[in-house]
Amino acid sequence: MTIHDLTRTPPSLLRRARRAFLIVSVAVPIAITAAATAVLLSWLPSLPDPVVIHWGLDGADGFGPAMTYLWLLLLIGLGLPALSAVVTLASVGAHWGGAARLMGALAAGMSAFAAVLALGSLAIQRGLADAAETPGVGGVAAGSFGAMLLVSAAAWAVQPRVRPEPGRTLEPRHAVHVADGERVVWLGTTTMPRPALFAVIALFLALAALAAFMLGTGVEGGWVVLLSLVLIALGMSTATAFRVRITPEGFEARSLVGWPRTVIPIADIASARAVDISPFGEFGGWGWRVAVDGRTGIVMRRGAAIEVSRRGRRPFIVTIDGAQEAAALLQAYAARAAAEPNAQNTEGTAP
Repeated sequence: MTIHDLTRTPPSLLRRARRAFLIVSVAVPIAITAAATAVLLSWLPSLPDPVVIHWGLDGADGFGPAMTYLWLLLLIGLGLPALSAVVTLASVGAHWGGAARLMGALAAGMSAFAAVLALGSLAIQRGLADAAETPGVGGVAAGSFGAMLLVSAAAWAVQPRVRPEPGRTLEPRHAVHVADGERVVWLGTTTMPRPALFAVIALFLALAALAAFMLGTGVEGGWVVLLSLVLIALGMSTATAFRVRITPEGFEARSLVGWPRTVIPIADIASARAVDISPFGEFGGWGWRVAVDGRTGIVMRRGAAIEVSRRGRRPFIVTIDGAQEAAALLQAYAARAAAEPNAQNTEGTAP
């Protein structure tokens, strides 16, 4: 059985990828934010007091101190890229790939977005005696998104391309032999990690309390909170837990409400194995995912997963406890199904 090594990526390429990532996700945001901060501070004497900090459909409708833009610049242009870099490095480790490259590019682009948005919003207010005379901010917003796209594309291009190595194959904990006519069923449930699940539940309860308060007291906007509550409830029911079923007929994975659902008939299964996967390194995140190499699956956490190789299609993955036993049983059924046509052909051609 093939063993895949997460360290198979050449060390020199891995070091170069990490170095480029740190440059675009940390050094570039620091440089852009520092330059934008210096410009912003030099403009303070030429700005009205207060300045416009919000525009509505009818023009400027919110005012505040000019330093508001400095905090916006530091939070979006420096804080978010730094957080993104830390999360990426902690999640990927040595399992580098396109997801890490994309996160580095977005971090650099976010700093450019914040710099253009902050400086552009203040540039159109310089020299005005009254901030209420400030024109619309549509051009500034368009320029901000344009700067983000250009800088992100450049940051993507300067980083080396590293394909993530598939996780290593896990040996079955015990051999599975299914006799002819015998029917063994394996059932399991996979859920998102408890901290993430508790965070979602806490958010749901907080929104429920807020919706009840706003609707009960007649506060405007209560229906928006209620709609958000319904959407979160729908997401929780379809994405927080999945049930996996392996039978002689094949493989099935479905959410608690029945959708989304994947059914793979035994005739379509070429093989099954248990693998050790990295959600961020191989799939770019968690949930129902599609990897760069075309694999799809339910990726709820790092670790053991069932990999179902399908005839004519890319493999399907699901992370779950007991993946070794489940994959071994499914492989036994697939091998038996593949042997049955051969046995029938042999019987039909006997003299």
